[in-house]
Amino acid sequence: MSYEESAIYPVEPKHRVLSFLDMALIWAGSAIAVNVWYSGSYLAPVGWVPGLLMIIAGSAVGSAIFAAAGVIGAEKGVPSMVSVRGSFGIRGSYLMSALNYLTLIGWTAWMIYINASAADLICQMIFGATGFPYWIVVGGAACTLLALFRAEGWKWFTRVSVTLLLVITLAMNVAVFSGKGWEALASAPAGGMPQSIAFDLALIIPLSWAPLAADYMRFGKSVKGSFAGAFLGQGSVNAWFFVTGLACALAFGLTDPTIYVTQAGGAAFGIFALLAIWLGTITTTFLDIYSANMSLVNIFPRIKEWQGSLVTGIAGTAIAFIPWMDAFVAFLYVIGAVFVPMFAVVIADYFVVSRRGYDVGSLYDPKGKYWYWRGLSLPAIAAWAAGTAFYFWIQSAFPEVGATMPSFAFTFMAYLVLVFPKRARRGPGTRG
Repeated sequence: MSYEESAIYPVEPKHRVLSFLDMALIWAGSAIAVNVWYSGSYLAPVGWVPGLLMIIAGSAVGSAIFAAAGVIGAEKGVPSMVSVRGSFGIRGSYLMSALNYLTLIGWTAWMIYINASAADLICQMIFGATGFPYWIVVGGAACTLLALFRAEGWKWFTRVSVTLLLVITLAMNVAVFSGKGWEALASAPAGGMPQSIAFDLALIIPLSWAPLAADYMRFGKSVKGSFAGAFLGQGSVNAWFFVTGLACALAFGLTDPTIYVTQAGGAAFGIFALLAIWLGTITTTFLDIYSANMSLVNIFPRIKEWQGSLVTGIAGTAIAFIPWMDAFVAFLYVIGAVFVPMFAVVIADYFVVSRRGYDVGSLYDPKGKYWYWRGLSLPAIAAWAAGTAFYFWIQSAFPEVGATMPSFAFTFMAYLVLVFPKRARRGPGTRG
């Protein structure tokens, strides 16, 4: 079958329309989001200079792992959950797809919710009007509509919207930083959060995009351009927005810089802030909706792209009416516990065990080499389960360390230990 017949099949060269710049803009758009601003504000207890360093380091490491996960899609043309079949087995990918689908509905609902909350607050400040439920419905509809477009539509939308967003947010940054210089930020009271936790939080947002990376990088014109665009687009803007949130929290005690901009600049800046929130929500959340759709199609290949996106968009919009704010940080850690070990296995298998040599046809063949034991790769599932348990153990026993990179490294090595002896017994060219 071809990509035209089902979206889980490899993308042909004629559909690979995203250049390095397009890829960078798509992933920059994923990081232009209110939740990244909020997350930056959580790092205020670390202080300005240590927080700045941890944000840069965490953004770089998280974005490198995220972009590496998408290389499979860029090279083989397959979506993320199909790329998981090589390491976890065909049926194993169904389990991962189900977890990914539930998570992405949660992300969709969260983004729609905080977009509506921020937009409603700004409208109250400027116009004295409120309409939170309407913001949820309109926001959900806009995000779902963009998810229904294919790569050609995403390309042109992000070229316009993300460029505009970068200009608007740069102007907002000027407004935020104009009243507080480096010395004022560096002298702000700090303490109470280890630097490793700040690194972990800055890392987890770009890394949390790993289950989606191949869904979009498979539309890239080149592997190098796709990797570089994803790494630079996500990493640089994630760091930028984390830093903006951190600065706003230290200087003004606010978790959302759009509120300060509205208060300081009046209605004109408030409208710009509202536009930034809206466009940022759309450029982020349509990725969640489309990739949730890909997870659904991986399990049920007969579902059409538009059908899965529509169902997910409606479900996410409905869930957005449930209060999410208090659970946000815990939600990030749950994502890390599940998907960091998962993609440690995927990356170890693709780059080290298989040496980037996946047989694409066998990824779809129930009788092929990736069927393993009844469709499951037991070493992959064992390493993933152990890595998830290790994540929670680190988080509980050594909360000052940060669990993301330790669990990634542990799972990566555990998988290699489980797989290589088995391959050696069976001889070269075989797989566990």
